[in-house]
Amino acid sequence: MKRHIFRRIFLLYFLVFLLSAIFIELYVTRVVRSDYINNLKDSLLIQAALIAENISFSQTTVLDGFCIKAKEKTGARVTVIDINGKVLGDSDNDSSKMDNHASRLEIQQAFVSDTGWAVRHSDTLKHDFLYTARKIMKEGQPAGFIRLAVPLKDVNSTVNALMLKINLVVISIFLLTGVILIWQTERIRKFVNQIAEYAGAIAHGFFKKRLHLEGAGEFTELAHNLNDMASKLETSIIQRDEKANRLNVIIKNIPEALLLINIRGAIELSNNAARELFGVQQLDGKPFIEIVRNPEFLSLVDHVKQNRMTGSAELIVDFPEERYLSVLVSPISYKVGEIAGVAAIFHDLTHLKRLEQMRKDFVANVSHEIKTPVTSIKGFAETLLDGALYDREHAEKFLQTIKSQSERINRLVDDLLTLSSVELGVIKMNKTDVNISDIMDHVIEAVMVQAAEKDILLKKSLQTERKIISADRDRFEQILLSLADNAVKFTEKGTIEIGAGQENGRNFIFVRDTGIGIHRKYLSRIGERFFRVDPSRSRELGGTGLGLAIVKHLVQAHGWEMKIESEEGKGTIVKVYY
Repeated sequence: MKRHIFRRIFLLYFLVFLLSAIFIELYVTRVVRSDYINNLKDSLLIQAALIAENISFSQTTVLDGFCIKAKEKTGARVTVIDINGKVLGDSDNDSSKMDNHASRLEIQQAFVSDTGWAVRHSDTLKHDFLYTARKIMKEGQPAGFIRLAVPLKDVNSTVNALMLKINLVVISIFLLTGVILIWQTERIRKFVNQIAEYAGAIAHGFFKKRLHLEGAGEFTELAHNLNDMASKLETSIIQRDEKANRLNVIIKNIPEALLLINIRGAIELSNNAARELFGVQQLDGKPFIEIVRNPEFLSLVDHVKQNRMTGSAELIVDFPEERYLSVLVSPISYKVGEIAGVAAIFHDLTHLKRLEQMRKDFVANVSHEIKTPVTSIKGFAETLLDGALYDREHAEKFLQTIKSQSERINRLVDDLLTLSSVELGVIKMNKTDVNISDIMDHVIEAVMVQAAEKDILLKKSLQTERKIISADRDRFEQILLSLADNAVKFTEKGTIEIGAGQENGRNFIFVRDTGIGIHRKYLSRIGERFFRVDPSRSRELGGTGLGLAIVKHLVQAHGWEMKIESEEGKGTIVKVYY
């Protein structure tokens, strides 16, 4: 680019110069020489007419002397020829010894048209001569011819001198023009290079750069247009990027999992929800069959591609864990009549399915929990009505059982009401500054008798300096009391420790026991309504199966987090991070 323009212009200029030189040499030289010869010819013919006035064309007359005198005046060779071509006199040669000139070209022309001329080369003198002849009329009759001849070497010298001057002038003009052209070319090349560099900067995204070419003629206007174009292009790209970024952010943060699958079956675009749903951090570029491992989904995608109509289905995927999904697949077309791929939106139904199952389990559990004591009450009441009422010893036992089962139903109803109130937000958390040490003392006093009956040692352990927390005092005490009560129920011997500690910069309260523990597979279900690791033992101890569910919801209502660690046969620790 740097030298290409100069090279092309120089070659063009040199070609013009060469053609001009050839033109001057071939055309101008010929024209000048021709004009010069024509002028000389006309002059010689006039002189011939003047000479003819004093000549007699008698064949007995010798005119050599006359011709010599005429040459001295005209400077040209003078020859007198009669009408038959005989030489009567010549300034340069003896006329008596000269050949007949009737066949000479100039004589023949003059005989026909009064004047004639010819250019012939002299072998003796080694240069060309111009011969002009004029027919002389005497008394209305042709008497003879006057011929004048001059050498053309002077003409050639004059023409060459003139051509030299012309060439010098032309060369000077071309040299000056060449210097101006080189200067102007270099200037243009500089402007073009600046424009090229500016265009390269624009192509690489440097839209803030500006091109300044003031005083550069048309390039100044071009620079202004390029600057304006760069500004508009920058604005357009910024707007496009903003739209693309907004769209990308919207797509990435759509709560539903989204996959854009091209016609070849590769994932072109995915969002955060899709990566979280399928447990893969990098989805883009992978075949969708490696991610959604379900034959029903594969069939649905093929069906949508073939029919170009939206389709839906419910799927069960096993990786990374079992999930129930509802998927909607729609065709994507960027051009009319040409499908580019499909868009698949996944809705995770796992939580709804589990809630539905939990609802079914809840209804079944409530029915079972209520049916057992109601059946027991009904049976003992019927026994009493059948006559056992009058058997004092058995009647009192039966009535005690009826009372116990009624209390069990009452506890179940109270726990259900409490749980519903917490879930619905009816119970508000009235947070105040609470001393956790005082609450722990109250809880230990409440379970001390039960623990003493089983010879269990109760301990309080405060491993943190933060003893004042913001909590609802009654609900906080309810949480600790329920956890301590569970620990006492499921610990036959050993120690129960109630305390507070710190882990990874987080404060927590805990209840640790050395009881029967919980198998690992049941830990995720702790806190579900009516879930019991050991149902028979829990019922014997008067549990409703809702205690930990209430604790879990009270912890969440405070904005806290509950974590359970347990090992079967060794004990359990429940931590509440606040």
